[in-house]
Amino acid sequence: MKLNTSRFGEIEISESDLLNLPEGLIGFPELNQFILLDHDTDSPFKWLQSINDPSMAFIVISPLSFRPDYMVEVTEEEVSALKLANPDEAVISVIVTIPMDPKKMSANLKAPLVFNLSNKLGKQVILKDPQYQTKHFIMEEMKRYSQRESQNDLKKAIQQQLANKVENEASSKG
Repeated sequence: MKLNTSRFGEIEISESDLLNLPEGLIGFPELNQFILLDHDTDSPFKWLQSINDPSMAFIVISPLSFRPDYMVEVTEEEVSALKLANPDEAVISVIVTIPMDPKKMSANLKAPLVFNLSNKLGKQVILKDPQYQTKHFIMEEMKRYSQRESQNDLKKAIQQQLANKVENEASSKG
């Protein structure tokens, strides 16, 4: 099947690669069929290209790439709608907004996309967790996480040194 897109030109797509979002996206209920395209081979970003409107494509990313502690809790109704037998079948993506200043790109962690890759069904869900907003600045999140990691590494190194000191003192007494 060929699709003539405004962003990528004419692309060949296989029907087996189509993702179905029966309820569409928030604000775009009429867009319910998509294909996922790579941005670049080494890029964490992908394009969620609409089949219904070839002029519409959204940049998406796995939130775990910049926010490893991100948790999505879906309701039983949402699990049922996606026909998820196993949570490991679910893949989470979030929509990214890139303004003129790319350092201020943000991700919507409040309304992630949940896909069941085994049956190609997807759904945009709205999380109740107040820590997630519609605009999380990706660069700031990455910086915050890396600082947290280096603080944890420092704590571990100090704890290791203290343990070694206690061990050395115990062995010198005995």
